[in-house]
Amino acid sequence: MTTTDNYQQREMPLLSDARRAVDVPIEFIKACKDELAALNLCINLSNLSDETIREALAIDKGHFSRMRKGRGNFPANKRLKLMAICGNRAPAQFEALHLNCDLVEKSKDAVIRELERQLEQARMAA
Repeated sequence: MTTTDNYQQREMPLLSDARRAVDVPIEFIKACKDELAALNLCINLSNLSDETIREALAIDKGHFSRMRKGRGNFPANKRLKLMAICGNRAPAQFEALHLNCDLVEKSKDAVIRELERQLEQARMAA
């Protein structure tokens, strides 16, 4: 029996089950000198490999590497998915900070009211 026989590999969580995005401590956001630093912070705090993230975002390995180094542009249409996969809002927090705004998470009651309003509109349209 080898030592690898006793080793059990942990199952990787499915990326389709995106994490609930949380705020990053503001000190981390203030330390970001630019948007690239905020994107890298988002990725680094996820504890996921670059490969896992880039595959979930369907981004080529070479382009992802260039983006991480600031030599390529991050696709704007994938920012929300990045934050969902990584489980934090670092890029959005960086933008809000530099626009002198605050991000405010909707309360459950507000979300329920909005969904009920949408449901009522759908019923009237049917």
